[in-house]
Amino acid sequence: MNHFRSYEDAAVAAYAARLRAISSPLVGEPRAWQQCELQARRIFADCAESIALGRTTVTDSQIAEVVDLGAIRVRQSIHLTHSVRAGVILFDTVLEYLLKSIEDAGEDDSERVDGYTVAVRALQQGIGRRLEVGSIAYDSFMLGRVREVHEQGHRKLAREIHDQVGNSLSLAMRQLELYEVELGRQGGDVPPTVRAAQAAILETLARTRELVTELRRPSVSGCLEEAINQFVASMGDSVAPVRVWVRGLDEWIPQPVSEELFIMVRECLRNAFRHAEAGNIVVHIDIAPHEIQTEIIDDGLGFDTARTRAGDRANGLTGLQERADLVDGTLHIDSARGRGTHVTIWIPIKEGHGVR
Repeated sequence: MNHFRSYEDAAVAAYAARLRAISSPLVGEPRAWQQCELQARRIFADCAESIALGRTTVTDSQIAEVVDLGAIRVRQSIHLTHSVRAGVILFDTVLEYLLKSIEDAGEDDSERVDGYTVAVRALQQGIGRRLEVGSIAYDSFMLGRVREVHEQGHRKLAREIHDQVGNSLSLAMRQLELYEVELGRQGGDVPPTVRAAQAAILETLARTRELVTELRRPSVSGCLEEAINQFVASMGDSVAPVRVWVRGLDEWIPQPVSEELFIMVRECLRNAFRHAEAGNIVVHIDIAPHEIQTEIIDDGLGFDTARTRAGDRANGLTGLQERADLVDGTLHIDSARGRGTHVTIWIPIKEGHGVR
């Protein structure tokens, strides 16, 4: 299977042809296709590298481009559903050439199974991660537009989001359901990425409903977002660009919990500024009445979490875990050398919730 990479151009050409067959705007607009092709080649390269290394490898360092794609799609008048459909088509296309390389190879059965397994995992994770980040960016960009036009017609925009985005997402879900039924008739298994795409659409539908609800509610100033932006500004122009997105209402968070969350985000940013040498940093905070989900992502140097046992970074990570424990939350740090860092913080919101 070491010749799998030789199929890259053929796979990309087949991917483009299949998008044309469904009249996808992603291949009809030159700039949109250029972006799609770039991501497709990166996913293909991850699969090839996973086969070569014998373990699943997904490059997550180009997050700035993926994050920006959500906003770019809105400006291009291309709905998120087209990206979901393209993800399903790309999965099937790369999988087809992966199976072809297995058939053409002369390895024994164990080598074939191992190579197939790590490549499929890389394929699934690569597409799933891009859909996840793209949907967050799409949603956040739409929320930003909502804030800008709040006083000039937010109720009209709420109707448009409900009718256009909601209907498009429902159509995409229906297409995936029909795809699943057709696979069943042919005796095939539903690819994991289809399940992931269905889950992503359902989540986006839920977030769209939340967005419409927020449009019909009086605006509340984002104190947490403002505090984070002020901290970033205080660090000067020498630090990496930071994108901060906060969804939901600050009033849902008890003040002690809000203070602890701000300190944790600030510590993550400090670590990124000091150690990561990142080109871009993203902070995404999703506030719901019952929980807070926070992600801090950078495309920097990364580090080996298992070997970080001493020094400022180790002390900082220990402090983060202690603060997460104080608010009954969870902390997860995903990082590797050369592949950036992804910190996830989850905090439940309970009645009378404070800091222990």
